[in-house]
Amino acid sequence: MVTAASAQGSGKLVGKDYIFIAIFGLLLFIVFFAFAMVLGMNANTFWFTHALGAIPAGIVWMYLLARVPKKGTIVITSVIVALVGLLLGMFWAGPAGIVVGGIIGELIANTGKRSIAKNIAAFAVFTLCFWLGQESMIFLAGSSYVDMVVASGMTAEYGQTLVSFMQSPLIVIAGIGSVVGPIIGGFLGAKVFKKHFEKIAA
Repeated sequence: MVTAASAQGSGKLVGKDYIFIAIFGLLLFIVFFAFAMVLGMNANTFWFTHALGAIPAGIVWMYLLARVPKKGTIVITSVIVALVGLLLGMFWAGPAGIVVGGIIGELIANTGKRSIAKNIAAFAVFTLCFWLGQESMIFLAGSSYVDMVVASGMTAEYGQTLVSFMQSPLIVIAGIGSVVGPIIGGFLGAKVFKKHFEKIAA
């Protein structure tokens, strides 16, 4: 039996869906950006932005997928987040990681029947790729990375600390956190919006 909820999940995106995706894509960016502003006050905590920001962002993510459980939602959301990041001066590797994470997340969420677990896994991949994208800039830029940081308005010491952090054991913790954080956030979101997911699964 096909219900309204299942029909919605298998249908094409319509006008109101794009508006909802745009709003929550911006909200998703704002959550991560807020954590970046706070944790970025100290270069030693910046790389934990994704891990910690993903906890509240996971609630936004799960609500979006509960309201718009359709193919294309994750990819479009990732493009919105990436574009806003670029417009606000984020180094290109970060937005690239966001889009890659969105594409992989889309594939995960839409392989077979949609489920809460797949939506959470998609968010974990999205966040990890976001994190990897931003940190990869250090290796891609090489010795010019610190100069890029200075050009963006930070000090050379701040930039060097970001580079040095990559060589410390803490980077492993930050990487693991970039997977664990979104899983926690996803489960919180699923719990908060349990009724929405029950309708989708009906």
